[in-house]
Amino acid sequence: MNNDFQDLLELSEFYILSQKYEEAIKILKKAQKINNREPKLYYNFGIAYEALNDRDKAINSFRQALSLDPDFQSAQEHLNKLIKG
Repeated sequence: MNNDFQDLLELSEFYILSQKYEEAIKILKKAQKINNREPKLYYNFGIAYEALNDRDKAINSFRQALSLDPDFQSAQEHLNKLIKG
């Protein structure tokens, strides 16, 4: 995995943990330009959008993560919660 991509992904996780979700999304968009085939990228998008109550974007992001990795359990759990909620 590209180091720049990994650094951006980790920075997005820092922002998510710091509850700076809009900052996380900005960083994830930068990371997406480097690698748009990583399930964790879309999972993090989903977490940030879910926290911002943007349900549709969160659902789409978790679905994208699952399309790249059908065994991504955490993405499936968040998707199930959003669909049932």
